[in-house]
Amino acid sequence: MNKLLILLVTFLSLHAFDAFITPSELKNSLTNDNLIIMDVGSNALYKQSHIQNAIHVDVLNFSDSDKIQELISKLGINSNSDVVIYSHNTDKGALNSSYLALKLIINGFERVSILDGGYMAWLFEYELLTCTLPNSDLVDGNYTVSYNPNIFVDVEYVKQSLYKKTILDSRSPAHYFGILRSKNIERIGHIQSASSSYYKNNFLTDGTLRPKDELISIYIDGHEIAPDDEVIVYGTDLYEASMNWYILYKVMNIKKAKIYEASLAEWGNNPELPMTKFKWE
Repeated sequence: MNKLLILLVTFLSLHAFDAFITPSELKNSLTNDNLIIMDVGSNALYKQSHIQNAIHVDVLNFSDSDKIQELISKLGINSNSDVVIYSHNTDKGALNSSYLALKLIINGFERVSILDGGYMAWLFEYELLTCTLPNSDLVDGNYTVSYNPNIFVDVEYVKQSLYKKTILDSRSPAHYFGILRSKNIERIGHIQSASSSYYKNNFLTDGTLRPKDELISIYIDGHEIAPDDEVIVYGTDLYEASMNWYILYKVMNIKKAKIYEASLAEWGNNPELPMTKFKWE
């Protein structure tokens, strides 16, 4: 596929899938009866102030796969719902957003967006449309989960993919190179043949997503990924890998993007699995 076609496919995906929504777009959607706004910050921050009608979601609850259906129902999600997730502009908050989005998508629900710039972007433009009272109007939703088995991959799959497929490390360059050790990971460095792709590099200093031409430079030019390529993303854990995956899948429209679910929590603690340190690949 030539670069012009790649650019066209990527450009269309940026507008068709609404992976990130601006504050003004969200404001214009407030009259949408199908809209559900989810605050994934801490409960303390939610109580202090949140977007009107937003509901608080503890993403840690979504780590239990057996409870996904119950959780999604209690959040009031229907098959025609439009879900917007936002965080309170912390590193953890940003990953909370992508982690929850991943959990919804892998269970078949794709009508999800992340608020670009998070809560601070909303507060800057629409401070009057915030409140401190919790949303008490929740009614159980009717959406039935449908698990997608094609997103998560295991250690054997990654082993067979070394030097054959694009593998992206979502951690900071210092962790990738081996200058810093990831928390609770015995070994330093990165999975052999993986490239560094720090998830924070997808964002500007104000927390908003980089312009589409810069994302194209990162993924299409830098990592040489085509729309029909298979890409494997990992981090210290699934949580840290989720933002890179979300951007690949929802923004760049790389539908074969996958996540090594156990990530370095497994690979980095197994001395028999190949890792590379002090080298850029």
